[in-house]
Amino acid sequence: MTDLPTGTLTLLFSDIEGSTSLLSRLGDRYGDVLSAQRAIMRTAITEHDGHEMGTEGDSFFVVFESVADAVNAAYQAQRGLNAYPWPDGTQVGVRMGLHTGEPHRHEDGYVGMDVHRAARVAACAHGGQVLLSAATHTFAIAEPVDFLDLGWHRLKDIPEPEHLYQLIAQDLPREFPPPKSLGSRATLPIPSTPIVGREEELAELQSLITAEDVRLVTLSGPGGCGKTRLAIAAAAALEQEFPDGVYFVGLEEVRSLDVMWTTIAEVLGAGSEGSARASLLNQMANRSALLLLDNLEQLPGAADVVADLLAAVPKTAVLATSRRPLHLSEEYDHPVPPLSLPAAENEADSGAVRLFLQRAQMVRPGFALTDDNRAAVAEICRRLDGLPLAIELAAARVNLLSPRALLARLDASLELPGIRPGRPARQQTLRATIAWSYGLLSLEQQGVFRQLGVLAASCDLAAFGTVVGAQGDPLELLAHLVDASLVQVDEDPDGEPRVHILQTIAAFARERLVEAEELDAARARHAQHYLTAIAELSPLLHSSRFLIIRDRIELELDNLRAALDWALGTAADLPPSDRLGIGLRLCQELSWFWYACGYHAEGRRWLSRAVEAAKGEQSSALMTTLHALGVVLQQHGENVQSRDLLLRCLDFWRRKGDPNKIALELNSLACAQRALGEPESARGLFDESITIARTIGDDARQAAALSNLALLELDENHPDRAVVLLRQTLTIDQRLGDTWGVAHDHNNLGAAMVRAGQITEAHDILREHAASAVALGDMELSINYLEAFSLIFAESGDAPRAARLLGASKALRESAELPMAAPDEAILELSISKARGLPDASTWAANVAAGSEFSLDDALADALR
Repeated sequence: MTDLPTGTLTLLFSDIEGSTSLLSRLGDRYGDVLSAQRAIMRTAITEHDGHEMGTEGDSFFVVFESVADAVNAAYQAQRGLNAYPWPDGTQVGVRMGLHTGEPHRHEDGYVGMDVHRAARVAACAHGGQVLLSAATHTFAIAEPVDFLDLGWHRLKDIPEPEHLYQLIAQDLPREFPPPKSLGSRATLPIPSTPIVGREEELAELQSLITAEDVRLVTLSGPGGCGKTRLAIAAAAALEQEFPDGVYFVGLEEVRSLDVMWTTIAEVLGAGSEGSARASLLNQMANRSALLLLDNLEQLPGAADVVADLLAAVPKTAVLATSRRPLHLSEEYDHPVPPLSLPAAENEADSGAVRLFLQRAQMVRPGFALTDDNRAAVAEICRRLDGLPLAIELAAARVNLLSPRALLARLDASLELPGIRPGRPARQQTLRATIAWSYGLLSLEQQGVFRQLGVLAASCDLAAFGTVVGAQGDPLELLAHLVDASLVQVDEDPDGEPRVHILQTIAAFARERLVEAEELDAARARHAQHYLTAIAELSPLLHSSRFLIIRDRIELELDNLRAALDWALGTAADLPPSDRLGIGLRLCQELSWFWYACGYHAEGRRWLSRAVEAAKGEQSSALMTTLHALGVVLQQHGENVQSRDLLLRCLDFWRRKGDPNKIALELNSLACAQRALGEPESARGLFDESITIARTIGDDARQAAALSNLALLELDENHPDRAVVLLRQTLTIDQRLGDTWGVAHDHNNLGAAMVRAGQITEAHDILREHAASAVALGDMELSINYLEAFSLIFAESGDAPRAARLLGASKALRESAELPMAAPDEAILELSISKARGLPDASTWAANVAAGSEFSLDDALADALR
């Protein structure tokens, strides 16, 4: 494709929403649907001079030289798709995204952040919808279409928000749900109904949050009293008071402080797991924002995180929800009472009854208070203590039962008359409400529901079916639980169903599992399902689908953590061998994700726990886990321990006679020897690894060893040899389609070219690939790019930038606990020494200090400007 256009181009990405469901529903006829969709798309693309860059399955990537051609092609395609007679009345919804920029030509296609941005815009769309970035909208002039302003949205892996627009026309659908972005500048959930019975509390809370010198307000109270709903309503009303955004951070699944930092950072788009705290504090330093931290009671150290935030970010305020106050000196505790209960003289004039009416009318239109049901409704609200969650669950059954019948079942099904010793009254009411909903299910449905106690908040339909042991289509079983208000269903990023269960309800389900002696069996099904799922996904991290696969794994992380927690047991309760086997295999499949996606610290914790649980074993699964732990230890600078583990693994695989594993261990062990200052030993191990890899035809193993051997050549001042080896490595990884490997190769090649005196060529390579490499989310890889840039600027006389990027990379390494290996530090020092102290010692030190305050995004921007 040598005639591809360059310069300012408009990029179009598209795919069929819910294609998996369509395939399941249509079977063999899905091929006809796919062919028709492709024909319609290609006709529109051809007639508007588009360049079709790629078609994979149902997706298209197209480049246009004209914005108008791109817009008209999308419009024509959507018209054709809407008019086509799809089989069985099926609606085929194709989502499209347009972005205009200057992507870089690379081989037979394009690369760069503009390509990623266009893909992310398309991912925000719904089937039948066309979304445009601000850059495309600025130049978009097309008849007879117009554009609807959808506001600012944050896109996955892109730091700055994007202003999105929707293409609209009279003959196209106009109404769609909000874009599937990470949220607007206000990332608050959108409630399905207005808040009821909280007018006084809402006004008081808004006044308190905006008062001078008030920076921390905690809504405290029992579970189910409506803390979150009140906090969301208050925050929504205050969006204009905080120019840098209002952010909702759900923490109900979080059990450790490092995951709390990571969760907050992810909501704000601030860095990866390894550097969450530092990246977050750097990004928020001068922002005037409101953070709504929801559900803190399960985190004993949450107060420390909040205190840290308030101290480091002086313009930001925190609105927290918790069952207990945080007990910080700057905290304003705002207890949230239950809704007002009905008085005998005016039963309708209470928040509790108004909420019951609202929810009852949602399932039974026309429901109203009458002389016949008024007393029963009022008594239901009193029996449920005015707790909103309990009232909502009860009112959901009005479609089946009259208020008097509901009241009778409350008496029969719930433990309302007394308080169980050791359990607070607020939990007594919530447990009773959930138990009552559970009691309305049939025995079969109860059996299905209690299995969900092993889920971590949400799962896809396949996991639901496996966990509950469904025979056939699980949708009918799921429908009963949705109808009983025990679970909720929404869409995942691909438009497929995702099942959610509240944790209070999940805890109740777990109690029922224990009573039925089914807990271990359910956890085993859950763990086995997620082992199968991760085993299918993890190999694809070595492909061109790296970002997509990483996103899918991250969506299931909480379930994978729950599976690991069960499979690996505890120090006091070591698991039996079958459970441990699942745990070791989970570690094996997740090890590359932890390594390549920035979860180094978490990976080390799980791997260490697995090794401890398997103490005394000699199995292939354990050796694979030991290998992964050895690699992580190298990342953390613990090279002696790493070498010892890898020697043990190598000995095991030599005795087993597995050449693939031997080549792997030789390469990793050589890296440890290099870090320990044993270059001759390292060279022998690298050579043996390469020889074995070539013998067995394992290109991936060969590429890894060649890349590391090139670094050894740099150590010994043979940069020309290193460049040759790295070009070989790059060719192999490009042929394999390994996105992560290619990103590493470009970084190493750039550094080698600097040592070889090819400064301009090195700079060009790093500039072209740095942004897309950082977007992969691997903190160590990102730091490596910053260090390579600092080499270039030091060699080319730009001492201020060399100093700033050196300071940034050192600070990021310290934050992520990723020390630099001694040989790599020596390579860096060869160039930095030429610029250190320029123009004078104090200015150099000031620039290093300034860089140490940079976020990763700030440092990358400085390198690329």
